[in-house]
Amino acid sequence: MDVTARPRRDVVTPPRLRTGDEVALLSLSGPLAARCPRRLARAERELGRRGLIPRTDPTALLDTGSTAGPAEVRAAHLTAAILDPAVRAVVSTVGGVGTRDLLPHLDPAALAGSPTSVVGYSDTTSLLLWLYHRLGWTTYYGPAVLPQFGEHGGTADFTWRSFWEQLSGPGGGGVLPSTDDIVVETLFWDTQDDRPRAVGKAIRAVWSPGLATGPLVAANIATLADDLRAGLHAGIGWDGHVVCLEESDSASETDLRDAVEVLADSGLLDGAAALLVGRFAQDHRHEWPPGLGRRLLEPLARRVSGPVVADCEFGHTDPVLTLPIGAVAEVSAPVPGRGRPEFSLVSSRSRRSG
Repeated sequence: MDVTARPRRDVVTPPRLRTGDEVALLSLSGPLAARCPRRLARAERELGRRGLIPRTDPTALLDTGSTAGPAEVRAAHLTAAILDPAVRAVVSTVGGVGTRDLLPHLDPAALAGSPTSVVGYSDTTSLLLWLYHRLGWTTYYGPAVLPQFGEHGGTADFTWRSFWEQLSGPGGGGVLPSTDDIVVETLFWDTQDDRPRAVGKAIRAVWSPGLATGPLVAANIATLADDLRAGLHAGIGWDGHVVCLEESDSASETDLRDAVEVLADSGLLDGAAALLVGRFAQDHRHEWPPGLGRRLLEPLARRVSGPVVADCEFGHTDPVLTLPIGAVAEVSAPVPGRGRPEFSLVSSRSRRSG
């Protein structure tokens, strides 16, 4: 089925990131950056090696139990970073819980005139979608400081190239790269992460073939479900969108089933143009029975008008794509055996500011 949607007309892509620019490293939710100083320092060196100037925010050194300081403090530091003209990007140090709690402390009117690239995944979902829906900014579902930039031996080249292309490029079209490499091995940070992790293989899988075009959105399933439970995204529908969903590598079968039920009952995905599913580490670690992820996501897949593709390169495995929320994406998913699925960014009405 060919499904095409019109892009929203008011998307603003933040100014390009260039070599020598400052990037602010903020803990928007959990306190792991404060607990893993070696990993944080490694990420700072890696970003510097790649030509950026990392500026570690004081929130990265805060640890108040489950969060990196009170919500109003984290929100104030985020606001200051966005409003600082020297800061070209804000990158989340790591996920956790608590990004949602920042939102009541953010002033959309104060932020609107300072579009800034904001990058992260998992719990950062709440902020990325809020900036997109409330301010019309392109935001980036992509790498975080500790998991990707703090990796032993440096950031995976696939991850870095995608990050740099999306944040420093002109914002035009092109096929997003693909890789069959996957890393799911767990090495505990600051105690075991002193060697490269094992690399396995994973191939994109077409669950439903078709061709679709629409604005791209991306989210962590559990975070999005909790957002909906909290009353966020009220009145918003993703009909006509290319929806990218992934889940934590520690989620249980029950966790995922409950979160999917919330998303299905909300109607948020009704009429979505396409569904792209990230790689489940549980599948590739053989912690789940074969096909379990697909069965659990079936209630969402049934609500999509066009193609459904799984084992895509984003989420809680490595390496990862950087997905620009708000950009117009095209999904081409041939019948299995007749080629590989491809994802492209196409020209849209979005404009890069600055």
